[in-house]
Amino acid sequence: MATSIELMHTYSLIHDDLPSMDDDEMRRGQASNHIKFNEATAILAGDALQALAYEVIAVSEEMTDQQKVASIRALTNACGHEGMILGQQYDLDAERDEFTDIEKIHELKTAKLIQVAMTLPHMGFENQTNTLALLDEVGEKLGLAFQIMDDVLEVSSDSSTLGKSNQSDIKNKKLTYVSVFGKEESIKKAEALSTICITKLKDSFVEEEVKNLIELAHFMVARKH
Repeated sequence: MATSIELMHTYSLIHDDLPSMDDDEMRRGQASNHIKFNEATAILAGDALQALAYEVIAVSEEMTDQQKVASIRALTNACGHEGMILGQQYDLDAERDEFTDIEKIHELKTAKLIQVAMTLPHMGFENQTNTLALLDEVGEKLGLAFQIMDDVLEVSSDSSTLGKSNQSDIKNKKLTYVSVFGKEESIKKAEALSTICITKLKDSFVEEEVKNLIELAHFMVARKH
């Protein structure tokens, strides 16, 4: 499941960097795929990674058929035409002032993948409905907090630290949380979302069982890259 999520994530980054999208030349401190190779190769690499994300679930020997079907359905919902891809379209529309809901863009483009990463291990178990609902809510809020802080780091850090261009949003006239609400309000919003998630986790689980998720909630707003 973790491999599938990372394959899907990497595909989305390769396509996000394309000249027709954000047109970024750096990713994870290295030349973007289309820069190091070429645009056609980058498109094909992304296509291949997306397909492979589903394949690693389908061929898993550790998952039941029920888990596989539920997981693939959840992943397609999170990353398909009503999820990450729709968020990307809204993001492009916003560059032309044709879409103005920044929270919806972030929820779809970023939070959906974080949501499904948190809920995927619980898919296919009928007795985990309540756990799924809670983790889905926490994942949505943490995903939004992550992207808000990404917007903050774009204006407060440098490309070397970030491992990607910090000029992309400015160059593309992106609608960001910072451009709408300002840097300080954005930080407050992200921290508030993180605090809500930590409280929900502590109230709903034995703290030792969710210590990694609590650390993740802190990291979402404390990270520097």
